[in-house]
Amino acid sequence: MNVSLNKQLHGLLTQCGLNEQKAELINSYTGGRSESSKDLNDGEAKQLIYYLSTKANKHGEAANKMRRRIISMAHEMHWHIEGTQKINMERVNGWCTVYGFGKKPLNNYDYNELPKLVTQFQFVYKDYLHKL
Repeated sequence: MNVSLNKQLHGLLTQCGLNEQKAELINSYTGGRSESSKDLNDGEAKQLIYYLSTKANKHGEAANKMRRRIISMAHEMHWHIEGTQKINMERVNGWCTVYGFGKKPLNNYDYNELPKLVTQFQFVYKDYLHKL
């Protein structure tokens, strides 16, 4: 397998959170011949990359849906840029960085971390509703 495919494969494995299953995946795509990515031929590598990119796209869509949920709650709490109806992303990112469990901006949370962040943010939202 060429270097470019190898980099793409390992990037997708990381993005999908499948590094621990790498050997099993490669074993299945090589028909049991190997568990090492260096033994994949270009055809096998491309098939595995296609599978992983499809999985990554699904995770990306789900992650964006969770991010939009947080932004929607912020919108309902009127976290707008003053004088507009645009969401104040600095405020959202500030909250995520200070109070979110990962201490980083919203877009830096990955698919596996976002459910916990959404749950944390829901407490802020519910507190806001309770005070109305």
